[in-house]
Amino acid sequence: MKTLKLLTCTMLLLVAMAAGAETISDVTIGNLVYSLDTDTKVATVTGYDSSNKPTDVVIPNTIEYGGKNYSVTTIGQWAFSSCISLASIDIPNSVTTIGESAFASCESLASIDIPNSVMTIGERVFSHCSSLASVNIPNSVTTIGESAFSSCESLASIDIPNSVTTIGEGAFCNCSSLASIDIPNSVTTIGEGAFAYCTSLASIDIPNSVTTIGERAFSDCYSLASIDIPNSVTTIGKYALAYCSSLASVNIPNSVTTIGEYAFYNCTSLASIDIPNSVTTIGKAAFYNCTSLASIDIPNSVTTIGEQAFASCTSLASIDIPNSVTTIGELAFDYCTSLASIRVASDNPNYIGIDGVLFNKDKTMIVVYPEGKDGSEYTIPNSVTTIGEWAFVRCSSLASIDIPNSVTTIGKYAFAYCTSLASIDIPNSVTTIGECTFYRCTSLASVNIPNSVTTIGKMAFSHCSSLASIDIPNSVTTIGYEAFSSCESLASIDIPNSVTTIGKFAFAYCFSLASVNIGESVTTIGVGAFIYCYYITSVTCLAKECPVCDKGLWNNIFSVFDTATLYVPKQSIDAYKTTDPWSDFVNVVALEDTGIEGKPTDNAPRVDAVYDIDGRRTDSMKRGLNIVRMSDGTTRKVMK
Repeated sequence: MKTLKLLTCTMLLLVAMAAGAETISDVTIGNLVYSLDTDTKVATVTGYDSSNKPTDVVIPNTIEYGGKNYSVTTIGQWAFSSCISLASIDIPNSVTTIGESAFASCESLASIDIPNSVMTIGERVFSHCSSLASVNIPNSVTTIGESAFSSCESLASIDIPNSVTTIGEGAFCNCSSLASIDIPNSVTTIGEGAFAYCTSLASIDIPNSVTTIGERAFSDCYSLASIDIPNSVTTIGKYALAYCSSLASVNIPNSVTTIGEYAFYNCTSLASIDIPNSVTTIGKAAFYNCTSLASIDIPNSVTTIGEQAFASCTSLASIDIPNSVTTIGELAFDYCTSLASIRVASDNPNYIGIDGVLFNKDKTMIVVYPEGKDGSEYTIPNSVTTIGEWAFVRCSSLASIDIPNSVTTIGKYAFAYCTSLASIDIPNSVTTIGECTFYRCTSLASVNIPNSVTTIGKMAFSHCSSLASIDIPNSVTTIGYEAFSSCESLASIDIPNSVTTIGKFAFAYCFSLASVNIGESVTTIGVGAFIYCYYITSVTCLAKECPVCDKGLWNNIFSVFDTATLYVPKQSIDAYKTTDPWSDFVNVVALEDTGIEGKPTDNAPRVDAVYDIDGRRTDSMKRGLNIVRMSDGTTRKVMK
């Protein structure tokens, strides 16, 4: 019973104490607004009198309200945010906390002295203070928070005391006047984007207390010419030094194990880099577009070269792959236009180099043919069964490639952008012409597709602007999305009886196409399959049942429904005349049952030359207005 009474009394006392504690908000004293805690007798500056725009503010140590004194300890969140008239502020030693965005966007604030009572400069406290040129950070501060000084465009220098251990994400991001900064050896973490877009920063010394250079830490520091990375650093993060276009050389210490994705992306002045034996991974696009990089030594500790790791390194002439490398990612050397040779250590268990060309170890797959390799002809060895994805991409000097019968698979983009390739014989061992296999082979005029092929994949011959004719064998069942789009010289097309599906935009932008013959098995024709084929005059469809298709199938701008003749089986003519969109053809003619599969090509004019609106000749039609000269001497304006 006594215990119960004691517990009840204690609870009543706590309730009474809680009832005595009170927060009083919106108390205006002078030109500042406060929040008061009546229990602890502390005050927080929450704002200012908006009717009296302050220019010079002095925050007192204490204030009096209701006959009681309150110690000012906190400047609250957003307290002076966007106070564009504020030019100076005096913060007393009583203040221990400056809240998030407290002075954000105070565009006239030129200098600030932070008292040594403050331990943390919080998130965005001084962000977008565009006139802030001078900051005194005391030894009491341990953390510079996220975006604390971001976009302080007038800040030319700053002294970080050796009490600071963390420089937060984006802390000095876009401080475009910041020319130098000393990071003390107390700092262990440089956060993501901490100094990104500091476009005046010319050099920086990172202390050996730092273990990680965070993502985008120094990205877009266009003036950064040198950086000293200490041997305490183990990871160079994603985009850490990307777009540092003045960076000429880097020494990576032997403590680093990973060079992150895009770490040196677009460092166009980078001519020399030492990769130590500690590195095991070169990340995706790590050195992408390092156009001055003429050579690089990959140590035998590296096991993985990520996709596009050295892509667009246009000065790179040769590369040696050590025996440790087990994985080379897609397009690792794409657009390396000077790369003439890839050499591989003889004891590498996964890859081999033959005459400068990269193969898998058992020579069954060709992996990379260097873009800068001499010679206009190449014969693929008989051991090869697979032409890898992107294997010959952008090999613009190759005019002829001999593919042996051993090859069964041709990977996507295998010959894309081979702009000198004039003809190709695909062996009858191949069953599929994959996605973008011959994409933008602008000189390709002749292709032999064997009877083994069943599928012509997505964009397989798209933008082959010299391709005037093609024989599709009757083994093919599917013509994929944009398979022959923008084949501007293609005058006629015979789609065999084996084909059941014509994909979306399969023959779109074939401006010379005059005659189309569709086999009897086609059931589906995709949206826009023949859109922008302005000069079609003859369409023959042998399917007894009208194929399902979109109304924009032939041309929904310069409608060929009025000008072309549709030829269909005699027994199906009524169905075609009443089925959308076939019924839109004005001229529909019945084919007699003679066994002739189609209609001869009409003698329509073909595209002879293409010019831009300034009269400059181009390889093919570009987006926008084109001037087209036809084979009959006429010219036309064509919008693509």
